[in-house]
Amino acid sequence: MLCDLKKPLMSVQNAASWGYFNCRNKSWNTDILKKSSFPVHLLPEVGDSGSIAGRTTCAWHGIPKGAKVGIALGDFQCSVYSCLTERTDAVLNISTSAQLTISMPLGFQPPEAPDPSSAVTYFPYFNGDYLAVAASLNGGNVLATFVGMVAQWAQELGFQVQESAIYPRIIQAALAQKHSKLSVHPTIFGERHLPELLASVSSIGASELSLGHVTRALCRGLVENLCSMLPVQHLEELGVRRVLGSGSALARNEVLRQEVERIFPFPVVYGKDVDAAVGAAMVMFHSK
Repeated sequence: MLCDLKKPLMSVQNAASWGYFNCRNKSWNTDILKKSSFPVHLLPEVGDSGSIAGRTTCAWHGIPKGAKVGIALGDFQCSVYSCLTERTDAVLNISTSAQLTISMPLGFQPPEAPDPSSAVTYFPYFNGDYLAVAASLNGGNVLATFVGMVAQWAQELGFQVQESAIYPRIIQAALAQKHSKLSVHPTIFGERHLPELLASVSSIGASELSLGHVTRALCRGLVENLCSMLPVQHLEELGVRRVLGSGSALARNEVLRQEVERIFPFPVVYGKDVDAAVGAAMVMFHSK
């Protein structure tokens, strides 16, 4: 529409997210699609991420005619680009869900057929590079569910407590407990590679049943779950030297930050907010 192209155009990043796309030769798996009678003539053309799709054919909301238009990029890749400044950085984002992302070495090529049982997914990035991502379904949403459970228990006991008042209280209680032998596997929402996986609690001792002990163990479990998907040893082998922490759950939860720093043997830097819009602008600026 903007460039009056004869056929829609999309980036390798977005094409890969559709499926039935070979990232190595940047082409659709038309043979497979044709066998299912898919109308392959409707598939968009695919271009390199960060390239120019065309120019505006008319003025549009203050943008003049003839302005360059970048090819549509992947939201996730742009979010990472907005904060990943070094190849030796790992990006840890814990918001509603949680992701641990690293840039793979130059020349890396993912397996031709993705393994659905693998906890790590490879995403095409920029300039032929790939990102390795452990994307957990369990992050801040688990903490929110825990807070909701505490509020419900209080209500069942005849007390009315707002969830907004519970969250800071459980964090303060956990800060008073530096260690907990409790082991919480927090996967109440399962995982993409193990959808049937449920949460569990083990190593329960009579002396560690306080709200502080449970909250700290829960925070530690969230970080350990991510590290079980993309182990620290693997990060070290790939040359990771620093972790960039971001996300609302990390920002508001000091206990979670403490557990991140306890588990990762790298310096952890906070405040590196991820923003897809900023990343997209940076990509196009750097492609000049």
